[in-house]
Amino acid sequence: MKFNKGRSYHGSGAVSGGKLTGATDTDYFYFFCPKCSSRHIMRILEYGVHEEGHGGERYPEERPKQQSDFTLVFKIYCPNCKLTDFVKIGNMGWQGGELPIK
Repeated sequence: MKFNKGRSYHGSGAVSGGKLTGATDTDYFYFFCPKCSSRHIMRILEYGVHEEGHGGERYPEERPKQQSDFTLVFKIYCPNCKLTDFVKIGNMGWQGGELPIK
Protein backbone atom coordinates (compact mmCIF):
# COMPACT_ATOMS: atom_id res chain seq x y z
CA MET A 1 0.00 0.00 0.00
CA LYS A 2 1.38 3.41 -0.94
CA PHE A 3 1.55 6.22 1.58
CA ASN A 4 -1.37 8.67 1.22
CA LYS A 5 -2.76 6.40 -1.52
CA GLY A 6 0.05 7.58 -3.81
CA ARG A 7 -1.11 11.21 -3.74
CA SER A 8 1.32 14.04 -3.12
CA TYR A 9 1.73 15.32 0.43
CA HIS A 10 3.30 18.31 2.10
CA GLY A 11 2.75 19.88 5.50
CA SER A 12 0.61 23.01 5.48
CA GLY A 13 1.19 26.36 7.12
CA ALA A 14 -0.70 25.03 10.14
CA VAL A 15 2.25 22.80 11.06
CA SER A 16 5.20 24.91 9.90
CA GLY A 17 7.02 27.84 11.46
CA GLY A 18 7.02 26.36 14.96
CA LYS A 19 3.23 25.93 15.13
CA LEU A 20 3.34 22.16 15.56
CA THR A 21 4.64 21.28 19.01
CA GLY A 22 4.64 18.21 21.16
CA ALA A 23 5.96 16.49 24.24
CA THR A 24 6.89 13.11 25.59
CA ASP A 25 5.16 10.91 28.11
CA THR A 26 7.58 8.19 29.11
CA ASP A 27 9.44 7.62 25.83
CA TYR A 28 6.52 8.27 23.48
CA PHE A 29 6.28 11.56 21.59
CA TYR A 30 2.91 13.21 20.99
CA PHE A 31 2.05 16.05 18.63
CA PHE A 32 -0.32 18.76 19.89
CA CYS A 33 -2.87 20.16 17.48
CA PRO A 34 -1.76 23.61 16.32
CA LYS A 35 -5.35 24.73 15.71
CA CYS A 36 -6.97 23.76 19.04
CA SER A 37 -6.66 26.14 21.97
CA SER A 38 -5.68 23.37 24.39
CA ARG A 39 -3.13 20.59 23.98
CA HIS A 40 -5.24 18.08 22.05
CA ILE A 41 -3.10 15.16 20.99
CA MET A 42 -3.12 14.43 17.28
CA ARG A 43 -3.40 10.86 16.05
CA ILE A 44 -0.90 9.43 13.60
CA LEU A 45 -3.06 7.89 10.88
CA GLU A 46 -0.33 6.62 8.61
CA TYR A 47 3.44 6.75 8.12
CA GLY A 48 5.83 6.17 5.27
CA VAL A 49 9.46 6.44 4.30
CA HIS A 50 9.90 9.74 2.48
CA GLU A 51 13.62 9.33 1.79
CA GLU A 52 16.37 6.83 2.64
CA GLY A 53 20.10 6.55 2.18
CA HIS A 54 23.31 5.20 3.59
CA GLY A 55 24.70 6.88 6.68
CA GLY A 56 26.95 9.85 6.17
CA GLU A 57 26.22 10.40 2.48
CA ARG A 58 25.37 14.01 3.19
CA TYR A 59 27.79 15.99 5.35
CA PRO A 60 29.98 12.99 6.30
CA GLU A 61 32.32 15.15 8.41
CA GLU A 62 29.41 16.23 10.61
CA ARG A 63 27.79 12.80 11.01
CA PRO A 64 30.54 10.14 11.11
CA LYS A 65 28.59 7.69 13.33
CA GLN A 66 25.29 7.78 11.47
CA GLN A 67 24.27 4.31 10.31
CA SER A 68 21.61 5.39 7.81
CA ASP A 69 19.93 8.47 6.44
CA PHE A 70 16.15 8.66 6.61
CA THR A 71 13.12 10.90 6.55
CA LEU A 72 9.80 9.53 7.76
CA VAL A 73 6.48 11.19 6.96
CA PHE A 74 3.42 11.02 9.19
CA LYS A 75 -0.18 11.80 8.31
CA ILE A 76 -1.60 13.36 11.47
CA TYR A 77 -5.20 14.06 12.48
CA CYS A 78 -6.91 15.92 15.31
CA PRO A 79 -10.16 14.21 16.36
CA ASN A 80 -11.25 17.43 18.08
CA CYS A 81 -11.11 19.95 15.19
CA LYS A 82 -10.65 17.45 12.31
CA LEU A 83 -7.36 18.99 11.07
CA THR A 84 -5.49 16.53 8.85
CA ASP A 85 -1.91 17.36 7.89
CA PHE A 86 1.59 15.96 7.32
CA VAL A 87 4.86 16.21 9.22
CA LYS A 88 8.29 14.79 8.46
CA ILE A 89 10.97 13.63 10.89
CA GLY A 90 14.44 12.66 9.83
CA ASN A 91 18.16 12.83 10.31
CA MET A 92 19.20 14.11 6.89
CA GLY A 93 18.72 17.84 7.40
CA TRP A 94 19.61 20.30 10.08
CA GLN A 95 20.54 18.36 13.22
CA GLY A 96 21.85 20.84 15.74
CA GLY A 97 21.96 24.37 17.05
CA GLU A 98 18.92 26.52 17.60
CA LEU A 99 15.82 26.74 15.44
CA PRO A 100 14.92 30.30 14.51
CA ILE A 101 11.13 30.21 14.87
CA LYS A 102 9.25 33.23 13.54
